[in-house]
Amino acid sequence: MTPNAKLLNKLLNLLEKRLKHINAWQVAQPDPAAFNSQTPFCVDTMSLEQWLRYIFIPRMQALIDAGKQLPTHCAITEQVEMVLSNNEKARVMEVTLAIDKLLTEQKIPSASLLKQV
Repeated sequence: MTPNAKLLNKLLNLLEKRLKHINAWQVAQPDPAAFNSQTPFCVDTMSLEQWLRYIFIPRMQALIDAGKQLPTHCAITEQVEMVLSNNEKARVMEVTLAIDKLLTEQKIPSASLLKQV
């Protein structure tokens, strides 16, 4: 596993933890047809919380587990900022911003953030 894959794995675990903390993890699995959406973040067929839990995290985890190349661009923080309420937003955005920067800019997340995993 590459160093960035290890970091992404930690960040995905932290994202799951943060989503659970704000009660956004126990969302119902979308209907199978919802996964066929062609719109970004499947906004026409599922909630952001569903997209994170059932699409984003599993796909990133599958890439890591298979040893595949990670994406070189990621921009999910803006969607989180638009959708989540203010009191939920900051805790989740801290992690999604770290994921965006790791994949897009190869920027290593802060040690203090990684310690929270």
